[in-house]
Amino acid sequence: MPTEDYLLKYLEKLNYAIAAMLGLREKGFPEDALKMADETYRELLHYDLKELTVMPIEKFIETIRQRNYNISILNLLSQITHETATSFEADHQTNTAKIFYLKSLELYHLLNEKDKTFSFEREIRIEELKNKLS
Repeated sequence: MPTEDYLLKYLEKLNYAIAAMLGLREKGFPEDALKMADETYRELLHYDLKELTVMPIEKFIETIRQRNYNISILNLLSQITHETATSFEADHQTNTAKIFYLKSLELYHLLNEKDKTFSFEREIRIEELKNKLS
């Protein structure tokens, strides 16, 4: 039970971070959303936003694979990465946004690999990301 309680609290915390980032960005404060992303990545991956920006995509995905996150956390990480990209775009940092859109796309592919349940929502997000990157 304690492990389940910890996981539930952690999932709630990640959901809160996504909602807060979205709210900050939509209110015109993408820099604050990026600060929240930085804190979340530090806690979850032990890398800050600057390190993740320059980290090659292969190393990023390998880092995620090594941590062997469950599907729920991987899904939230995909969403946080997507919201990070959107926040960079709102902050007029287009090149950095593309880096995180690509990382988000790769996370969704990894999620599809791990989760054998088809997700229409996930497939739509993948197509949106592919279009954004082309």
